[in-house]
Amino acid sequence: MKQKTELPLVELAGTPSEVGRGWGQALAGPMRQGLDQILGVVQMVHGTSRAEALALAMKLWPAATGFDPELEPFVRGQAQGAGMSLEEAWATRCGLELLFFNTNLAAMCTTLAATGPATPDGQTVMGQNIDWFTGTPLALVRIRRDDGLQQLVLPILGLGEYTLNSAGLGCCLNGVAPMQPDLRPRIPLAAYLPKAMRQSDPAQARGILEQACRGIVSVTLGDARGGLICVEGTLDEVEVLEPKGGILVHANNYRTPRFQAVDNYQMVFPDSPARTARMQQRAEELSGRLTHATLGEILSDHQGRPNSICRHPDPAVPPMLQAESLGSFIMLPAQRVMLVAAGNPCTHEYLRYEVAGG
Repeated sequence: MKQKTELPLVELAGTPSEVGRGWGQALAGPMRQGLDQILGVVQMVHGTSRAEALALAMKLWPAATGFDPELEPFVRGQAQGAGMSLEEAWATRCGLELLFFNTNLAAMCTTLAATGPATPDGQTVMGQNIDWFTGTPLALVRIRRDDGLQQLVLPILGLGEYTLNSAGLGCCLNGVAPMQPDLRPRIPLAAYLPKAMRQSDPAQARGILEQACRGIVSVTLGDARGGLICVEGTLDEVEVLEPKGGILVHANNYRTPRFQAVDNYQMVFPDSPARTARMQQRAEELSGRLTHATLGEILSDHQGRPNSICRHPDPAVPPMLQAESLGSFIMLPAQRVMLVAAGNPCTHEYLRYEVAGG
């Protein structure tokens, strides 16, 4: 019998500043917990002090706020609401950048998305397990923006935000590791992803990702009209991947052939190709029958355990670097519905959450 565990659902509305302040007030504890966890790992792996890590994050601030004018009032609102400094609030959104040069991470996710001939109704269905450091807090936030757009956001504090909006636009995220030591991320994930996910037009969201997605993550974008792409980039190039036979799979190694020369997955995500191959195999076996139910079965797959699609802690990994599937989600963009399992999908049921609430 699987557990039925509901995530805390925070309801927010208003301007970016008002939403940020409400976010900080409601999630002050998880924000601090997520920040302390990220900074602890950064110090253990890189020998970087807390003050140094906060200063590194702030180096990304000018480019980020220049790219997205809504970011500064939102983060300042978060800081005010949570009783944190601006530097701390911003660093909670820069976890991947702070960990960028780490090696042997046990955490990272595998995405499966399908559309067209791979699904019974031709509509997009997309999902992934959220593999990250054990103990990282999860929450669910429903936002009504002052421009009328509504969003359902599943934030992984210190990492990123999985978002489905009322225009039927949803995203999945997967870490990648380009080995380009003379280059650095230009615009952080925390600036370009929220901006992309505020769009109603998939083409506009795609344009933002093509402009700014450079290394660290690939972004899979699906929409209510059956559209599906994945944007992946190195630190100086970008490529847009299309589904094959209606199926699109991404883990933590590059799928673009010309990017593989700089792919550092062997050092950072050594199990990624095996997860990619297993996900592709399961998806092709169920092609034409890929629904939220069959995606849930695939996301519970344990081949290669503990470093499987459904990830469990690896006793060979140091305790502070232990990782597992903290949760799992499946998005149905046409229905504006997100199904969320608040733990490993092998032991937790997917519960239904709607973008519009009610």
